[in-house]
Amino acid sequence: MNIKTTLVTILLSAFVFGCAGTPVHFSDAPLDKLDLSRGRKVTAKAAGIHLFSLIPIGINERHLDAYEKLQIEAGNDYLTNIYIQDSWSWVVIGHKYSTTLTADAYPEKSNQLSEVMSGKALTDKLNKLKILRESNTISEIEYEQAKQRVLNNIE
Repeated sequence: MNIKTTLVTILLSAFVFGCAGTPVHFSDAPLDKLDLSRGRKVTAKAAGIHLFSLIPIGINERHLDAYEKLQIEAGNDYLTNIYIQDSWSWVVIGHKYSTTLTADAYPEKSNQLSEVMSGKALTDKLNKLKILRESNTISEIEYEQAKQRVLNNIE
């Protein structure tokens, strides 16, 4: 094999293997278990450079890196509505690829509401519901629905 063939083989291999990244699979959020009244936006970024427009450094894994950072930013909350934005720009030594992930993070619904509903005294249930609402543990809608259930169960 001559030098020209070897060089072409190396360059072709670098091109083929340098452009392959790990697929990112977003986990599904159990929408029925989420407290949609207490959501927040989370954002994460990751970047890589294509050195001399030939050697990829950190490019292939930037989506996975950004998703892992997004999960850390969300903590124990569930991620929904994930938006991916890719961009690139020229730099002196090649070009830079950037990925920004933005998502909504929602906590799981509190079990405190079901504990309140299993109480015995009517006034006790209503007082506990009021405390949960005032502390923003449950939303106004959840409060009204739970209050109606308590009042409807009076026989």
